[in-house]
Amino acid sequence: MLYPNLKFPNLPKNRPFFYSNFVQTVDGKVAVKGKGYWPIGSKTDHDVLMELRTYADCLIHGGETARQDGELTLKSLNKRSFQQTRRVLGKSAKLPYYIITRHPQSLKYLNSLGCNVINLPGRIASNLGKEFLGELKEQGYKHVLIEGGPTLLGSFLKENLIDELFLTIAPKIIGGRQNSTKTLVDGILFPSTLIKKLTLLSVKKVKDELFLRYSIKN
Repeated sequence: MLYPNLKFPNLPKNRPFFYSNFVQTVDGKVAVKGKGYWPIGSKTDHDVLMELRTYADCLIHGGETARQDGELTLKSLNKRSFQQTRRVLGKSAKLPYYIITRHPQSLKYLNSLGCNVINLPGRIASNLGKEFLGELKEQGYKHVLIEGGPTLLGSFLKENLIDELFLTIAPKIIGGRQNSTKTLVDGILFPSTLIKKLTLLSVKKVKDELFLRYSIKN
């Protein structure tokens, strides 16, 4: 395990602690339209993804991520070895899986996955309000993992809701053309006075891949 006995800081006031996990190439790409590019990270990166999930009280994906990977995500969450690890950590065996979407037309498919689907029409960033945060707190969730995609991450960052970022740097350069790739944050440009500032907490190297952990100043 890359993060054995992972510890988080004290909980923020009146909300859960939100942490995010992404993998990107050296040139900053987290997603590519086209076949043959995925996965961006190595098997070690996937192991870290699963490891970070074991510490979470719930997992949140955006609608696009869930449409692409929802079934695979559920399969991985239902693996016996994963659930046993969660039990050892004192967590519920089953990790609650939430999907946030702003596209009503995708609700039928997303609901068919059997997850907790939340429809926030319009721009997600303007709807991540007290009601949603209240639901998470009411459920008793203390540590919430945000995995994607870039639009959802941007929405949470805009609302100052991401406390830590785990970022894998894959030793690849993909390049890009207009609308062919996505970067870590999509759909929002922060004003120069509101640029997010991070503090590097740790760096771990496995072969040619880097695993970074940052805290975010909100």
